[in-house]
Amino acid sequence: MDSYQLADFWTMPLHQRESVLLQAITETHAWHFERNKAYRYTVSARGVGPAASHADLPRLLRPTAQTFKSYIDVLGTPFPQDQPLAFLQWLADQLSVDLPPQRFARFRPRYGSLEALLHDIEQVFADLGFEMSTSSGTSGRATIIVQDQASIDKTTESFYLAFQRYLGMQADHRAIFIMPRQTRIAMVHMASFSVARVGFQRIHFTIPFPAEPDQVRIRSGRTFRVGWRGAVERRVWHPFMNWMNDHYVTPRAIRQTIALLKQAEANHEKVLLFGGWLQLHAMAQELDRQGHTIRLAPGSLLGTGGGLKERYPFTPAQIRQDLARVIQLADGQPIPCRDVYGMAEGNWAAMQCAQENYHLPPWLYAVALDDDDQFQTKPDSTGLLAFFDPYSGGQLFPAFFKTADWVRLINGAGTYDPSRVCPCGEMGSYIVRESIQRVDLLDEAGCAAQV
Repeated sequence: MDSYQLADFWTMPLHQRESVLLQAITETHAWHFERNKAYRYTVSARGVGPAASHADLPRLLRPTAQTFKSYIDVLGTPFPQDQPLAFLQWLADQLSVDLPPQRFARFRPRYGSLEALLHDIEQVFADLGFEMSTSSGTSGRATIIVQDQASIDKTTESFYLAFQRYLGMQADHRAIFIMPRQTRIAMVHMASFSVARVGFQRIHFTIPFPAEPDQVRIRSGRTFRVGWRGAVERRVWHPFMNWMNDHYVTPRAIRQTIALLKQAEANHEKVLLFGGWLQLHAMAQELDRQGHTIRLAPGSLLGTGGGLKERYPFTPAQIRQDLARVIQLADGQPIPCRDVYGMAEGNWAAMQCAQENYHLPPWLYAVALDDDDQFQTKPDSTGLLAFFDPYSGGQLFPAFFKTADWVRLINGAGTYDPSRVCPCGEMGSYIVRESIQRVDLLDEAGCAAQV
């Protein structure tokens, strides 16, 4: 595969980019077909061999909502800590690198938590540089993603380029995240990687407590252990954790966030403030209660991602209005607020432009699927989003995925209409604002609301 840099794809002519990506997809497929048992089994069952043609591409896609949760079906439980050896075998099948089976004996027969098991996997296979991330959605059933240093570097570069191009982030910003510093939640990892790459000198995480996978699961209130442990989780820990979040964790995080914003206001510093919609709204409501309006230096920006919880009484549009009243630029204009679309399974993010459309990185081959899971061929298409990421996806697994998101995609791969270029002027594929809908009954949607 040709050694292009990710940034090269922004300046590459469209016809060349399509050709480069298609060639990279077929080469990446052949490489993983030989090494990745789970992938080979899936695509072989669909009639695809080691050499894939353009017509085969739809059959290379695997569903994000199942691929990294498939251990649940294999183990018969959403709790891999109960069957570590079976989980390790599942993991070995999912990866395109060898896990030395003689090391499996170093693991305990059972673990008290998912965090303990994931920690041991990182330690036992430390020479492979594994970093385990999770994303639970609202179901509490963890998506488990493995990265190594090479894929982390690609994620960092991907997010860094998107942050700079679409958000104008520079090292002189103060970065404030209404998130926990210690967590395996993939979105937090990705945000941390990207701002570190930008070179921010002042980075703050204002949620004061770690968020381990089992804590996130219990807080979601959807998946509990069986027996007496589950009864304790359901009747004691779930209500207690939500009470603590509402009465102590969130208020403390909001107080610290506001204190940092006031400090930045006094020092005329540019700020990147990033948090979920709920956290940003809580901050806006507290500033409104105080009767205080924050005014920040030009270039400051609000960022959010991960969607909303179910049944939250305010829409993103209403939250934007509340934010605009209490946090502004120095000239009194509302501070720009940009949403970020992404997923734990992807090493990329689609940033909102000033027109609030979501721009997909040009190194993705992104398509909308019809009801038969075939690529739509119109430049303005509505269907399930699917993507191939041969350049930033890393080498642990093929990043060829069908998502659970129904979108309106403009100028997707293989289609182009110059009259439909985004009004912001950015070329390439984009998802139309407010068109993203989860089609899996919200069971696996989002993670930011559960931080």
